[in-house]
Amino acid sequence: MFIIKADGRKELFSQYKIISSLERIGLSKNEAKEIAQTLKMRYRDTVSSDEIFHAVIAMLKSHDSALAAKYNLRRALMQLGPAGYPFEQYIAHVLQDIGYQTKTNQIVRGTCVQHEIDVIAKDQKHDYIIECKYHNTPGARSDVKVALYSWARFQDIKRKWETLPEHQHEYHNIWLVTNTRFTQDAIEYGKCMGMKITGWGYPKEESLEHLIHSTKAYPINIFPDLVPPFTFAKLYQARMHLAKDLLTYPLAELVKKTNIKHNELSLLVTEAQKLCL
Repeated sequence: MFIIKADGRKELFSQYKIISSLERIGLSKNEAKEIAQTLKMRYRDTVSSDEIFHAVIAMLKSHDSALAAKYNLRRALMQLGPAGYPFEQYIAHVLQDIGYQTKTNQIVRGTCVQHEIDVIAKDQKHDYIIECKYHNTPGARSDVKVALYSWARFQDIKRKWETLPEHQHEYHNIWLVTNTRFTQDAIEYGKCMGMKITGWGYPKEESLEHLIHSTKAYPINIFPDLVPPFTFAKLYQARMHLAKDLLTYPLAELVKKTNIKHNELSLLVTEAQKLCL
C-alpha cells in the first residue's frame, strides 16, 4: 500500500506513523493500532494522504470529537491565513498563555535598516524578537535560508542596541517559529548559532504542537467540518481567536457579539467545552 503525499511524493504506508500521531493526541496504543489496521484493510493499493486524513478524522469523530479536533490541529494552522487571521497574531496568543508579554508588527531600528518584527515577546528574563514563518501548503518545510535570514536581521538589530546607553532596548535572541517542519540544515544552523527555534515536531518536548496542547491555546478554526468557513471570519472580526474564547461569554451574548446563528455557536461552544475544559 502506497501513500501519495501532498507534494506528489509516493511512499509506503506506515502504520507506525499513524499510531504515533494518534498516541500524541491521547489515544491508547491499542485504539491507535485498531485505526491503523482499519486503514490498512480499507486501502489495498494507492491512496492520497488527504484521503487517509479524512478517514482518520471520521473514525475519531465517532469515538471522541475532541480527539478529532486535536488531530486537525496542523491543518487548522495552515488555514489561518486564508481565513483572514495572521499566523503571527495566533503565535502571540499562544505565547501569552505561557507567560510572555507580546507585541505584534513592531518596527525596530537596526544599524543598517529598519525591520518590521512579527512578534516581540518578553518574560522576566528575556526579550525575544520572533520571526514567524507561515506555510499553507501541506508538505512545505522551513529551510536553512529562513534561519539565515532571521539570524541576519537579529544581528543588524543587535548591533544597534549595543550602541545605546545602558542597552535600554536589549533583545536577547531571535526566536524562529513555523507551523511546519524544519529541514535538518535549518535545525543544525539554529543549534550552531544558538537560535531558539520552534516548529512542528521540533524540539521534541517544546514543539509547536506541544506548546498548543499544553496550554489548550487551540485556534478557533480547529473543529473540522463543523460550521462554514465564513463563520470563523466573523469570529476573528469579533476578536475571538482561540477555541477557549468561546467559553468566556454566555451564548446569548456571543450571538450579539458575533452576529452568528445560535445553532452554529451552540455547536462550537459544545465542542470547545469538550476540547478545553
